[in-house]
Amino acid sequence: MLEVENLSKTFRSGLAGRPCRAVDGVSLTVGPGQTYGLMGESGCGKSTLGRLITRLLPADGGKVRFDGVDLLTIRGRALKPYRRRMQILFQHPDTALNPRMTVLDSLREPFLIHPLAERGERDDIIREHIKHYGIQPELLERRASQVSGGQIQRVALARIMLLRPEFIVLDEPTSMLDVSVQAQIMELLGAVQAETGVSYLLISHDLDLLRRASGYMGIMHRGKLIEQGAAEALFEDPRQPYTQKLIRSFDRMKEL
Repeated sequence: MLEVENLSKTFRSGLAGRPCRAVDGVSLTVGPGQTYGLMGESGCGKSTLGRLITRLLPADGGKVRFDGVDLLTIRGRALKPYRRRMQILFQHPDTALNPRMTVLDSLREPFLIHPLAERGERDDIIREHIKHYGIQPELLERRASQVSGGQIQRVALARIMLLRPEFIVLDEPTSMLDVSVQAQIMELLGAVQAETGVSYLLISHDLDLLRRASGYMGIMHRGKLIEQGAAEALFEDPRQPYTQKLIRSFDRMKEL
C-alpha cells in the first residue's frame, strides 16, 4: 500500500536562517487496512511527515510509493487521482471547514473536484452518507461556526469518506476534543476502517490511544524515526533509551 523511503525535509528561517531538519531520512510501511501509530513529542516532525506523504508539502528527498508508484515523481493533473485516494484529517476541527459555509455546502465540495456523481444525485447521496457518521440531518443547514468540535470532526471525516480513499493521515484527530468525545471519534474511525478497509497513519502524542488503536508503531525524535515495530511488542520491550523514557513516563502518569 504505502512505502516511505528515506524521506527528508529541511526548513530555513529567513534568507540566512539556520536550517532545521524537520524530517530526516524516515522510512516506514503501512499495509492495507492497517493502522500505523506515530508517536513523538511536539515539534519532532510527525505532522510534517504526514504532509510530505500526502504531497501537501514538497519533500527535499526520498520516495513515497503508493501501490508501487512514487508520488514524488508525479506532477500536475496526473496527481489528481492520488489526491482522492490519499486524504488527511487535521488536528483542529475549527479550521477543517469554512465557517461561512453550511455543513451541506462543505460536504458538496468533493463533488466539485472529483467526478463522483451527477449533480442531481449529490444531495441525496450526502443525506444517506451522513447517517453512518452520527450527523443529524438538521446540521446540514447550519454554518460550521455553529457546530461543535466533535460534530465538525465527524463532518470532516464524512467529507473525506465521500471520496472513498484507501489511506488517511490522522493528524492528532482527537487532541482538541473533550475526553468523552475523543472516545466516540476513535470508535467511529475504527468502524469506518472495519467497513471500508482504509489504512491509517495515526499521529498522536497519546501513548494510550496509540497502543489501543495501532497494530504497528513508530517513535519519532528530532526528525528521525528512531524505533518501530508491532505496537504491543514495542511497549513490552522498547530498545531505544528515548522510547524507554517515554513509556516509563506514561506508566507513571497512569499510576497517579
